[in-house]
Amino acid sequence: MSKYDPWRDHLTNHRADIVTMSFDELDELAHLPPSSRTYAEWWSNEDIRTTTHSQCKSWQAAGFKAEVDLVRETVTFRRGS
Repeated sequence: MSKYDPWRDHLTNHRADIVTMSFDELDELAHLPPSSRTYAEWWSNEDIRTTTHSQCKSWQAAGFKAEVDLVRETVTFRRGS
């Protein structure tokens, strides 16, 4: 079980192909570390078969890729991109 499983579950239950969430909304589901708010690399879409980053595995397991906007403090998840 991963700390970020609530993200996976939330995205899996979404019908929309594009889901934008604020950092605060994501933080409510699973606590965001400080680095996630300052480093775009934290939101990288890595190969799900080889990544060791549980946050990446969470959205990719739901079929999404992440695009972060550090200025607006939002993440847009796109299904099947």
